[in-house]
Amino acid sequence: MVPRMSTTKPVLGPRSAGAHALLLAFVGVGAAIVALVLVWLAVSRDAADVTVFLTNQARLDVDAGLDLPAGAVLLGDLVGVDLHVPDVPLGLRLLAAASSVLLFLSIAAGALALAQVLRSVRVGRPFAGGSSTRLQVVAASVLVGGVLAPMARDAAGFAALDHLGLTGEDAPFLAQLTIPLTPLLLAVAVLGIAEAFRRGALLADDVVGLV
Repeated sequence: MVPRMSTTKPVLGPRSAGAHALLLAFVGVGAAIVALVLVWLAVSRDAADVTVFLTNQARLDVDAGLDLPAGAVLLGDLVGVDLHVPDVPLGLRLLAAASSVLLFLSIAAGALALAQVLRSVRVGRPFAGGSSTRLQVVAASVLVGGVLAPMARDAAGFAALDHLGLTGEDAPFLAQLTIPLTPLLLAVAVLGIAEAFRRGALLADDVVGLV
């Protein structure tokens, strides 16, 4: 009796995997170029843009000045705003750019690593060619772009306010260090997939040894 052939279509066929891999490669290269441009702008400019938060009193003052209809108010304890800071030293300019640079570098590294994984899928060898290691690179990229980049943004806000002398109790702005949890969970999930690929590679090697 001839066993029935599976008619289940692959989630990502060879042609589709190749197209997605090419697209990710373009995204990775483009993100790397953007990161370099951001560094160049930070070096060439004499100003920096940072993200800070309005204090509660400043938010209430803005709320009062908007002349909103009765009952309409601004909500949120921390309202983020972009602050343009002129005439800042190079170190502060680089720190202010670090958040965006880290984000685009993480996109570049993650996209290029994932493109390599899809190329392995395209040729029918998803567990070969170091796919597990490349997925670990993707996980690290998620951590850099999702955790370190926001922390660098907050550090730049602290530094800019200190540079302007706006760190006192009466200052209208404040900076706050935040650690996003969603990227941490996503990185753990990607690491779990990487481990599954590593074990799949070991099983594939065992099967080859038995043939």
